[in-house]
Amino acid sequence: MAGIFSRYRNAHHPDTEVRLPLASALLKDELDEVEAMQLLRRRDSLLWLEIESSTLAGILIKPLADACPTKRFVLTIRDVYSWCDSWLDHNINWPPAPGSPWAALDRLRLGADGSEPTRFDAPLTALGFPPLRCFFQLWARHNSEVLDALSPDRLLVVRTHELVERFPDIAAWAGVPPETLQADQAWLFRTVEPHRVLATLDASYVRETADQYCGILMAEHFADVTWH
Repeated sequence: MAGIFSRYRNAHHPDTEVRLPLASALLKDELDEVEAMQLLRRRDSLLWLEIESSTLAGILIKPLADACPTKRFVLTIRDVYSWCDSWLDHNINWPPAPGSPWAALDRLRLGADGSEPTRFDAPLTALGFPPLRCFFQLWARHNSEVLDALSPDRLLVVRTHELVERFPDIAAWAGVPPETLQADQAWLFRTVEPHRVLATLDASYVRETADQYCGILMAEHFADVTWH
């Protein structure tokens, strides 16, 4: 989204040094929401952005939405199968640096520590990843929390594969001319070397895990997507 709105004051993952510790504290149930809301309000004023794109905003959606009551949001949502493959591809192609705070946050979000794999998770554990359920639980929780935190007048939901064709809706939502959006900047982090890890897992296991953790959201937003 930051690329699409590159003609405006924009940023991808702004204010990381503030938001990342807040996100970690929230995931550990250690966040003082009142203090977080006050801090996010002050930082938003200082950043003075017209558009931002950030996973951290999704994690902090409740205090951020309360801190900035006039803000409106776009949730870009991808089906759980291609989302999971993309996550795995990214971490295989660009392994996080040892001690990276982003890597620590990811393990926290995934609930990776202490999560016992099943025998079906062997292709994932061989690559150093946690069990499949960790990824699918994260997908469902992250999207559900954003959907639950925002009223329809503050949230536009866009399926990622429809991003460019939804430009008129996105522009209207943001109150900008559609011709100012940059279609050539819509896929700045496209996977250049896919590994298709998900396809190496037992297909029935993948489907059953998706149904267990993601079934409701998948039926609502991706009823046309199935796993082979």
